[in-house]
Amino acid sequence: MRTPSIAQPAAKSFAALLVTCLLLAVLLFMTQATAQSVGTVRFVSPSGQTTGSCGSWESACKLAYAMNLAVAGDQVWLKAGTYTPTVGIGTAASFTLTDGVAIYGGFFGNETALAQRNSTTNVSTLSGDIGETGVMSDNVWHVVVASNVGPTTILDGVTIRDGGGTGPGLFGAPANGGGIYMSHASPTIANVTLFNNKAEQMGGAIYVHSGNPQLTNVGIYSNSAGLNGGGIYSEVTYDGIGGRIAITSSAFYSNSAGLFGGGLYNNAGSPQLSNVLFQGHTAKLAGSAIYLSKGSATIADTQFIGNYGASWGSGLYNKENSVVLRGVIFSGSQATYGAAIFNSEASVTIENLSLISSTAKYNGGGILSDRSFVTITNAAIALNSAKYGGGMYNDTSEIVLTNATFYSNTASADGGAMFNDAASPILTHFTGVGNRADHYGGAIYSILGTPVVRNGILWGNSAEKGGAMIGTATLVRSIVEGGCPTGVSCTSVWGENPILGTFGKYGGSVETIPILTLSAAIDRSSSDCAATDARGVARPQGTGCDLGAYETRGLALTVAGGNGQAKEVYKTYDQPLRVTATHVEGHAVDNASITFNSPASGAATNPISQTTVMASGQASVTVRANGYSGAYSVTVRAPGSQPVYFNLDNLDAPIAGLEVGYSGSTPVGQAALFTATTQGGTNVSFAWDFGDASTGSGGQTFHIYQLAGTYHVTVTASNDTASTQEFLEIDVYDVALAGLTVSNSGPTVLGASTTFTATAQAGTGLTYNWHFGDGGQASGASVAHTYAAPGVYTATVTAANGTSNAQSQTAVIVEQALAGVSLQGASSGEVGRAVSFAVQVGAGQASRITWQFGDELMAAAPAEASAGYAPWASVDHVYAAPGTYQVIATVANAVSQVQVGTSVAIRDVAIADSSIDWSGQLEIGQTLNFIARMSEGTSVSCIWDFDDGTPPLSGCDVEHTYVIGGNYTVKLWTVNSIGAAVTKTNLKVTDPTPAAQGNALYLPAIRR
Repeated sequence: MRTPSIAQPAAKSFAALLVTCLLLAVLLFMTQATAQSVGTVRFVSPSGQTTGSCGSWESACKLAYAMNLAVAGDQVWLKAGTYTPTVGIGTAASFTLTDGVAIYGGFFGNETALAQRNSTTNVSTLSGDIGETGVMSDNVWHVVVASNVGPTTILDGVTIRDGGGTGPGLFGAPANGGGIYMSHASPTIANVTLFNNKAEQMGGAIYVHSGNPQLTNVGIYSNSAGLNGGGIYSEVTYDGIGGRIAITSSAFYSNSAGLFGGGLYNNAGSPQLSNVLFQGHTAKLAGSAIYLSKGSATIADTQFIGNYGASWGSGLYNKENSVVLRGVIFSGSQATYGAAIFNSEASVTIENLSLISSTAKYNGGGILSDRSFVTITNAAIALNSAKYGGGMYNDTSEIVLTNATFYSNTASADGGAMFNDAASPILTHFTGVGNRADHYGGAIYSILGTPVVRNGILWGNSAEKGGAMIGTATLVRSIVEGGCPTGVSCTSVWGENPILGTFGKYGGSVETIPILTLSAAIDRSSSDCAATDARGVARPQGTGCDLGAYETRGLALTVAGGNGQAKEVYKTYDQPLRVTATHVEGHAVDNASITFNSPASGAATNPISQTTVMASGQASVTVRANGYSGAYSVTVRAPGSQPVYFNLDNLDAPIAGLEVGYSGSTPVGQAALFTATTQGGTNVSFAWDFGDASTGSGGQTFHIYQLAGTYHVTVTASNDTASTQEFLEIDVYDVALAGLTVSNSGPTVLGASTTFTATAQAGTGLTYNWHFGDGGQASGASVAHTYAAPGVYTATVTAANGTSNAQSQTAVIVEQALAGVSLQGASSGEVGRAVSFAVQVGAGQASRITWQFGDELMAAAPAEASAGYAPWASVDHVYAAPGTYQVIATVANAVSQVQVGTSVAIRDVAIADSSIDWSGQLEIGQTLNFIARMSEGTSVSCIWDFDDGTPPLSGCDVEHTYVIGGNYTVKLWTVNSIGAAVTKTNLKVTDPTPAAQGNALYLPAIRR
């Protein structure tokens, strides 16, 4: 950015008389009062008394006296006239507001209600001119003082003027707030004029120190400050309290400041402005109209007219601040840099901006942004001028513009519309027309940045070099005079004439340049389309969105003839399709392209699409029906316009020469083929009645009959215009029988029914006849029969149809169910001796008896266990071990099964005739074998005592070895569950070792 120098303020361009007339006639002294609950009304006149309660116009008091009497909730009514402060000494005198007290001016002196006053006619003036008339130096420092008061403190319908004498002021040196001084105050101020007030430093008309005052219908004009805030100075100090001044429906005119903020200076806080006029202000350094710093502001529906004289931003200077602007107008601003708006390290959001006829000596005739973030939507920046960047100068900033029109801006050096220095703005729906630079970049000049233009129009711009733009840039889907500029990256950039109208208001809040009827910019893009254009017209209006900031609403088409017709296929409709048109926005319509489109498939016109042009306000085409019948719509469109529709109906050609055929006689269950054709007619449909309550459709169809017979078939051919019928007969025969099988549900209990079922693998229309083997008969594929006596019967079924027959048989067993079954047998027995059991049956014939004797688990193997089962009516069984056993007999025949049981106790056989049998040599060291013998006895245990001191030995077959020779008595105990027996035998065991003398002979003992 080029280094600025401070310029001297320009001379005022408007007379004081114009100021007074404008404000009095347009903005101030509204008759509506600010509402407040009423306590006591105190009546005041310039000649009032200083005694009493001030309770009527007749007993009206002096203002200072009445204000001293008033308490919260009271109202003070001021008769027309001039009032000067008397509380305080000399220039220190002021009118000090009491919290909760409302002061209303504008009374003639006979009113009984607020609504009766007229503050325009009856002017109540609070004047600071207490000394020599017209000399400011001896005037009071502050006409009105408000300290620590809230919004129920009201000042309404008065004029405050001539405050701001020379001196320290009540609150420090030098004096601030010549008209009103506020400290931590939030009063409501309405219908008040502040005129010709001054401050040596801050706030010529109003000084706000940490408060939230509300200003409505306030006129602030011809006030001045030695430093900042000629009209209003507002700040939030270290305590952070307040700072939200709200100004509505008010006017600032011809205020001035020695440094910053001729109209309004705001430091921190969040001021809110709506419907405010700033006109004719000046400040030597920055912000002739408004100076904003280190806060956040919202400004809506506000005009900045003819502000001048600042080095930076005569309209708005925005430093380290966040601001939202909506519906703002800047016109006739003059500054050295950034004539209308100067942004420094700021965040700015602007909607609906008009910036017209502003001039900067050096950079940024309209806007200058330095290290800032700026988003602008819907803008007209026109007729501005500067050395660099006639419309906008962007320095190291992020800029996003949507629906912006830059028109006829000029630069005496570079960048007629826009100069970008290390900035890459995003420009969507950008219109740059008629901008000029004497040197480079008629519309856009860029250095160290790459701006992006989407859906834009650059036309009629001029420069010594680079009429549209110079420097690196990206152009996408845009119209540029002369095509893609040198050094610029272009995608879908066209050089066709956009055919534009003149710059002006065409609805909405900002000026635009319309695209006219035949413009190449209409419907040209389908990407990056904004939701609306700069006027708020929805995008797209046609098949695509228009290029530039203006979305044409195109032609208003009207169906004028040819709607609702019907015609046979392939024939031309009797009437042409005719539309008339006017342009929604008043432009010419002739030569506009009109397209008639019918559906791409099915019923339509032939050809599907036709294009013509408007002539004498109308367009028409002759259409022919294609080969498909049916109703449809023809859509008529003009570029950028809403479509209209014709409703047409293509009719079918009449039917002629209906012929039918079929595949001949067919068996049941097999598909028969039917065909129908016509010699004439279009879009013919065929409906079939097959004579068996079934239907079908189509020129070729199949049908399966389920029963044999002769059937009468009817086919009906129809279309939209006619219908006709043909008839035929078809013979359907049964399929031959094959694979006949039969089954039954037996065996069957005597007296119950048996179900018989016959099935066939093939065959249709079959009948089934049954013979059950007992003289009974029945018919049907599945039947039931009850036999009167037990036995084995053979049932026979005969199946037949018209073409074949066959037989099949099945055997069925019929038996009486078993009853009265019992088990008889011994209740006890001995081991190893047979026990007998028998089954008796009271009714029915048993065909199978299975025995379980209770000792199966004692068997050593499954094979032996199975041997315990026997299929006999009576049976013997031998038990191998004593115990009590459960005996079960399962008795069954084909239709029933019964289990019966009993228990048997088996005991051991008593031991008899036990003896000892031994073998071996009776010598020490020889093994002898001992066996216990007995004639009877079961489950016997044996215990041996060998009489040599060794422990007893168990077992009935044992071995023993003696180690010492001698005579021994061997004892044997035999034991079972019945009793025990003892048996003995004597042995002599010798030592076979020879004696000391030789020739001794030893013979073995002989067992007796």
